[in-house]
Amino acid sequence: MGTYDYNVLTSDPMSKAPIGACNHVISFERMVVNQNDFRTLNYAGNTTLNMRGPINGSTNVQIWISGEEIFSDDPVYGWQVVIDPNRIDTSIPAGIFYKIVFNQSVRLVIPLIEVSYITIQGFCLKCSATGYVNDLKPSTSGNFLHVSGASKLVQKSFKWILASMCPFYPTFICQIKNYLGRKLGAQITDTDIQTEVVNTLSTMQQVQQAQGTVQSLDPREILKDIINVVAIISPTDPTTILLTITVSNYSGQTVPMNFELPMN
Repeated sequence: MGTYDYNVLTSDPMSKAPIGACNHVISFERMVVNQNDFRTLNYAGNTTLNMRGPINGSTNVQIWISGEEIFSDDPVYGWQVVIDPNRIDTSIPAGIFYKIVFNQSVRLVIPLIEVSYITIQGFCLKCSATGYVNDLKPSTSGNFLHVSGASKLVQKSFKWILASMCPFYPTFICQIKNYLGRKLGAQITDTDIQTEVVNTLSTMQQVQQAQGTVQSLDPREILKDIINVVAIISPTDPTTILLTITVSNYSGQTVPMNFELPMN
């Protein structure tokens, strides 16, 4: 019996779903109070940092303490967003990082402090710096839609390439996700990226061929040939790789795919 996937918002050109552009909202990131001044918030995952990512719009910052939202004008826990003079990064707009500080000392015993804010693409964990997110697409009835045919082939290909690891085949690892933010030309080249995509699709092809010996698969969903994989540096952004991929299925269809890979 064949399998099915859920339809998702994606940049897949074969899908009728719109591109799921990411808003780069970071929700409920854990923070702790600096134990020296008892006012500055530090990122809980690495307390040497005041903020993990740059804040893109101070008016959109929200703070919760033990699950209760705390507004900036709170008489006890009032706070403000100020420039972090100790962290400058020329890779971000204006090179400026911000930090959050309470207006007065906050001495709480291991409080749960969470912060939501908008960051920039290169620091976004929601989309992994790709610029778009894949969210499940509901039907008008409220149920999740299934994807099939050539669109499923595209979605499966993207999953193998971009997810870095398939839980069903943990030894088949694609390094593309690990290339995000790497130094283009010095550490990673466009040829490296192109080769990794070809190798990953070849592995997926072998797995589908083995799968076809034990179950019936839709010929529209089976990768037949990798027609071409082209990775070029974007003419408008030298830190971005544009990938154009064309494959075919066993129904005689030619299936195009493309995505952008942000580098440094």
